[in-house]
This record gives sequence, structure tokens and C-alpha cells, in this order.
Amino acid sequence: MHMTNLVAHMTDIPLPQVMVSLKGIEGLSRKSLVFLLSKQKAISCEIVDEHPNAINIIDIDDYRGKEAWESLESAHAPVIVLGREPLDIDNGVLLQKPFRPKQLLAAIESLAADVRQQVTTRFQADKQESHDDNSTMANIEQPVTATDPAEKKGLSHNAASSLNEREVFAHVGTSADVDLNDPHAVAEVQYDPDQFLASRMLELIELATSKHKIIRIGCCDVAFYIDPHQRCIHTLVKERNLRTFGALPLDNAHFNFRKGATLPANIKSHGLSLGYEAFVWRMILASSRGRLPVNTDLDQRFMLRRWPNLTRLMLFPHATQISAIWVSSAKSIRELIELLGIPQRYVFAFFAATHLMGYLRPADAIDGRTEKPASKPKHKHRGLFRRLLKTLYRKQDGTSDD
Repeated sequence: MHMTNLVAHMTDIPLPQVMVSLKGIEGLSRKSLVFLLSKQKAISCEIVDEHPNAINIIDIDDYRGKEAWESLESAHAPVIVLGREPLDIDNGVLLQKPFRPKQLLAAIESLAADVRQQVTTRFQADKQESHDDNSTMANIEQPVTATDPAEKKGLSHNAASSLNEREVFAHVGTSADVDLNDPHAVAEVQYDPDQFLASRMLELIELATSKHKIIRIGCCDVAFYIDPHQRCIHTLVKERNLRTFGALPLDNAHFNFRKGATLPANIKSHGLSLGYEAFVWRMILASSRGRLPVNTDLDQRFMLRRWPNLTRLMLFPHATQISAIWVSSAKSIRELIELLGIPQRYVFAFFAATHLMGYLRPADAIDGRTEKPASKPKHKHRGLFRRLLKTLYRKQDGTSDD
């Protein structure tokens, strides 16, 4: 599994490696984990005893791990808890035993994004504080006036932009551009959507819609409810933690669903509800992290069926530019990157989301020609969400996709 190198693209931030602290993990288990982390080429891990920026991996079934968890829980330090029993964690990830190494690696990468962003924010705040201190004397004789409403608006806009940037880093990552003519390099920036929550969610959304029944999804000991009546997903998972579940590879041991479920009262009153599009878009970005779905043809030309409703979706840099081009002309991924001159990861992330959700269609299909035989298989879930959206749009405005 490709792991994004979060360290190589850092500038001026004093965090050369992803630091990991092991709590309650001793003997052979500790040696195995150290060996696993030392063999990762794309993310550099340093094992430390204590560090404020360290990701803490805790075996809560060990008495030393329990003590560490009790002290770290209140400190809101980033944690990955390994244990046999379910546990509610606000500031990290729970991996129930037995778990796969790739799940642990994905959890580390997911939390590393948060850690790096926190360090970046603190670093920028320190720079700003230093700048403010230096400019205090220059401004000390200036009269103090009431805050102008326009200034308030500007501050709010900047704050919103800053929040969006933190989300962007976590969902799109910092992968460097690769040589698109090198198959091995391209393979390093690809992932298999079938291993993640978004792909399975798409199938079950269509099932819930066709059966007109709520479906309960169990995923890593939390529940998501697909509600076809309100066309949304309900959950008790906090919004800031959704990305973790989108980024973790799933297997049958950590995923199940049940048709004809009833929405619990606590979710009705206190749960988070997100529309289908917004939820799936977010989950795809979390799993993609600026990578391409496997077997993507870089030279196949695509067009958007319609403008994505970017006001309801998680908007990231260049998404509007990419939309404008793909809605008006047929371009391949390779052509789009060359035309815009932007980092590849933004195009890859946009393609992953729009392709899996069925927003994109091959240019050959638009021209009415028979699509050329593909040497690479299409993703089996492409178009599921498009068919669902087609039904919904027809109900709203009587139009069709084509």
C-alpha cells in the first residue's frame, strides 16, 4: 500500500519525521512493530519515548497501556488504541484485535496529517506573534478605533479559509508529482477504492434507495445509517473524525450491514447527518488522499455531465478550474495536468471523486462513437451514484443526465 511521505514536502517546519511512541507494547510485539515501521519507504517513522508531536500507539489490554491511555485521554494527544473491546475515542483511532498491518499504517498516516497540520499552525502562529511583537512599537501611537464591520467580515473569511486548508491537507495530502510516463511511478500514486468505505457505501446507497429501507452499516465498531427517505447518512461519529473511517482499509471482519434498520433515538436527537453527495465525496477524498484509482487510463478523455454542486461538497484548491475545463471540453488526465500546470494530486483527487460518483463520462460516449476497447478494467462501482442522482434530478427538474 502506498503511504504518502508527509515529511519530504515540509518547509520550515521543525518536524523531520513522524514520531511514534509505543505504550504497553513490549517484547516480540514491540520488535515486530519497530521492524514494520522501519520498512516503510514512503513515511519515515522515528520511535521515541515521549514527544509532544508523537503519535502514541497503545495496547490497552496491557496494564502499562491502560495507565498511558488514562493520562493521554485527557491531554487529547493523538493516539492509536489497540484492544479487544470497543472503545469511544475522540482524538484518535481504535483498531480492534486482530487487525492487519495495513490498517495500522493507514491510521498512522491519517493521524500524521493532523499532527503535521497542528505543528504547522503553531509554527505560523509563532511567526505571526513574533511579527506582531516587532510591529507593536511602530503602531503604538496609532489611535484605537472601533472594529470596522468590513474588517470583521475579512477576519471571518480568513478564518474559514484557514479551516478549509486544514481539511484540504488531510484529505488531499502532499504527494509529489511523478513521471506519468513511468508505469512504476504511476503505480505508486494509485489505490484500490474497493478496499475503502466510500465504495461500499455507494452500493448500499443504491440498495437502500431501491428498497426504500434504512440500512445500518457497522464499520470498525461505529454505525452509519443510510436513510433513503431523507437522502442522507446519519451517525454519532463527530464530523472531525469522519476522515479516519474513510481512510482506513476495510475487510469483512470490520464491515457489516443490515437492511430494514430503525434509526435510533439518540442519533435522531444528537447525531450528525450529511447528504449522500457530501458524505461520499468526503469519504472518497479521504481514501484517495490525492491518488488515482487503480487501472486509470491517463490518456482516456473525459467530460463532466454537469457542474458538481461544489457549494455542498468539500471544495479544495483548483476544483473550480478543473470543473470549468472538464464541463466544457474533453480532456485526459495527462492533458488537464499539462494545461493547468498544477500539482498532480489535485487532479487525481478530483478525478477519483467525480469518477467514482459517476459525474464523469468518457468523451467517446458523448460523441456517439463506440468506446474503444479498454485494456484495463473499469471500476465496477462507477455509475452507481450517477444512476441514483439521475433519478433524484428527474424528480426535481425533469431533466436527464444525457
